[in-house]
Amino acid sequence: MILLINSGTSNLGAWISILNNLNQKFILSDDDQWNINEINKIIFPGIGNFEEVIKNISKKKLKEKIIYLVKKGIPYLGICVGMQILFYKSEESKDDKSKGLCLIKGEILRISDKNIILPHNGWNDIKVLKKEKILKNINTGTDFYFNHGFYCKCEDSRNITSTLKDHTKITSSVEQDCIFGVQFHPEKSMKSGLKIIKNFIELRC
Repeated sequence: MILLINSGTSNLGAWISILNNLNQKFILSDDDQWNINEINKIIFPGIGNFEEVIKNISKKKLKEKIIYLVKKGIPYLGICVGMQILFYKSEESKDDKSKGLCLIKGEILRISDKNIILPHNGWNDIKVLKKEKILKNINTGTDFYFNHGFYCKCEDSRNITSTLKDHTKITSSVEQDCIFGVQFHPEKSMKSGLKIIKNFIELRC
């Protein structure tokens, strides 16, 4: 069963619709009935502020449960801020105590490239570095929908699976073992986004 995380700022409606259309069994993290032993995948939808999201999932006692499941080997897909919280800290956070999940080494930095209008909102092509797993059948030049003003700086570049095509400093997807993150919004990216979602659902780590 897929655990769909409600961070309090998530775009849940689109994800509920997509998972229903794909005939996937899922449960919302707000549902008191979910059993941690029945979860075989986690999806953390995006939208929101790093600090606010971390505080919300900590308050809901979700942070430690997510870390436990991921370290157990349960595949995780984080979208936008759901990817950013995989890292240790963010420049978006004013509170030094608001650490991320600390599952991938690195930090979140404000985009400083003057050639990128902030917030980076709209369609953009990606450059694929590792065409496998969730990026299976996704080619360089495929466009996705973005909405962000910060980017992930990985300590280990091997975690980066794609970047913006014309701004390769900006990471658009990451991977470590069964942990996956995308900066773009697959739920808003039409056929290309649906490929990403299906690849994750069909994934066997």
